Amino acid sequence: MKIFLIELRRSPLRWWLPLLIALDLAVLFGRARWWVGVWPQASAAAQVPSFYIGPFLAAYASWSAGRTHRLGFEDQIAAGSKSRWKIELIRLSATVVFGLAAYSTGALVAAAVSFDDAGAGFLWPGYLLLGGTLIVLCTAVGHITGRWFPSSSSIPVICGLACFAALAMMGGPSGAGLFVLSGAPDIELDAQGLALRLALALAAVALAVQPPRVLNGYSEGTAKLSARLPAVGCVVLAAACLAGMFSSGPLRVARQAPRAPLCTTAEPKICLWPEEEKYLPQVEDMARRVSELPSKFKSPAVFYEEGLQRNASNDTDFSILEGSMWEVANGMSISISRTSTPPYCPAENNAAEDRRMMAYFELNSWLAARISGAGQPANMHGGPPGVDQREIAKMIEWPEVDQESWALKRLDTIEGTRCE
Repeated sequence: MKIFLIELRRSPLRWWLPLLIALDLAVLFGRARWWVGVWPQASAAAQVPSFYIGPFLAAYASWSAGRTHRLGFEDQIAAGSKSRWKIELIRLSATVVFGLAAYSTGALVAAAVSFDDAGAGFLWPGYLLLGGTLIVLCTAVGHITGRWFPSSSSIPVICGLACFAALAMMGGPSGAGLFVLSGAPDIELDAQGLALRLALALAAVALAVQPPRVLNGYSEGTAKLSARLPAVGCVVLAAACLAGMFSSGPLRVARQAPRAPLCTTAEPKICLWPEEEKYLPQVEDMARRVSELPSKFKSPAVFYEEGLQRNASNDTDFSILEGSMWEVANGMSISISRTSTPPYCPAENNAAEDRRMMAYFELNSWLAARISGAGQPANMHGGPPGVDQREIAKMIEWPEVDQESWALKRLDTIEGTRCE
């Protein structure tokens, strides 16, 4: 422990710690802030900076691990009283500690800014462990690289860039699953998948501190074959973990729905995951606006956030995409228009089909604007073809009688379309 503390005090990385913390916070708040107040989303957001901290530590670990060779101290360390693996583990651990210190600071900040708005619970440990695993893995890879290629400049830079590129291309949820970009409440991390990634990181650490000794030029009185066994075992374990990661399915799996979701008191009821409590006042207003729609429109009795009724029809499901209530209103508008109009059948000709589809598009857009209380947000693009969303946004300011007349004309077009 004393040697480890000395390594921490003397590590050049201590001067980089403020920069690492600044990097973590810049990534945390620079991407978006809609995650604030939702524990699973805040946990996933706190994990994202590991994507950048990891490659940085890989570059530093590569530089640090090569110092012994560059300074000509290999023989002195080999002849010392402490085992070589202990010396390497101390050096690698010091690098990891600084990385985790910056990472933990970002996680604490994410928790602090979410605490007032969030409901019961706290940061989800699975996401935080995933980010920590990525940091350890990158550091170990850098340490291995530095021991085999003890360069002071080019190899560390190449190592860091290679780690970053590999993560960007293959490390995401659709690849190796070493990081995630969001944490929807209906999804959780698979415990077995998380354990495989942690085991891979630990195998890389073991390989980094105890490489094939014969190939490093010393055997410490051990037969060459037995000297290779620790490294061979680490390689086999790492290969097994990789095989398990890619064969065991996705890291993120469906989460069991709660027995009592969080629902509005106003009708129709709008039910959310309990972790989405901060959105409850907004959906209460949306439920009230639905109840104020013209009587010609029929609404389902209950709307569910995605994942709350996995074994039932999902016609009334909606999702909260990056905190946007427009997505909620849009999903509800489609359900209301389906409930309020006859079942679909092919129109008697293409012209009639086009008129009916345009009526659907305009009606759904108007319903979404009415339910949300505003038009489509400026930062969202697209929508039904041929519909001017800016005009729809102005329309909900019209007198109620004018809006009802406009909407009923679209309903008449839909209901009056003859089938083939």
